[in-house]
Amino acid sequence: MGKEINKPEEKNPQDIPAKEIKTEKEAIEPDEIDKLKNQLQEKEKEAKEALDRLLRVRADFDNYQKRAKKERNEFEKFASEGLIKELLPVMDNLERAMNSANETGEVAPLVKGIKMTIKQFKDTLKNAGLKEIASVGETFDPSKHEAIKLITEHEEKDNTVVEEYEKGYSLHERIIRPSKVGVAKNKNNN
Repeated sequence: MGKEINKPEEKNPQDIPAKEIKTEKEAIEPDEIDKLKNQLQEKEKEAKEALDRLLRVRADFDNYQKRAKKERNEFEKFASEGLIKELLPVMDNLERAMNSANETGEVAPLVKGIKMTIKQFKDTLKNAGLKEIASVGETFDPSKHEAIKLITEHEEKDNTVVEEYEKGYSLHERIIRPSKVGVAKNKNNN
């Protein structure tokens, strides 16, 4: 059918005379042994250097994690420092108003001082991103308002906020306290 491929005769190891069989020791030249030893030493040196680099990188990473944690803790600890510094004059003005009222015994200057201080306090918080939530006259929104009373005797449409019992606030568009409100509910819409 096809051409036969001439295969060299395979010898059975038992048929090879003992003098033709070379042991591994005889087959490897002394120069080659030295060369292999040098290669082994070189690879061991490379492995040691790689391990040293790995250990240094690991130490650097551990130090980075510790430093980042310390910085994060410091940030959390002093994050409100700027706001507190801005609020100190408000506290100073309240103390001045109280001292003035104690010295003079008059209420009118105390009320005037407190009103001015409240305005200063609100302005400081507004500059920090605080905003009052509009309530009375608005449609009830459960994400901004907390209904604590239904008011049935009122002329407003259903679900309209008609009374505010406690102001709500948002900080940078996030609700931090909903307004506590009374909501109109007509008697005939039970």
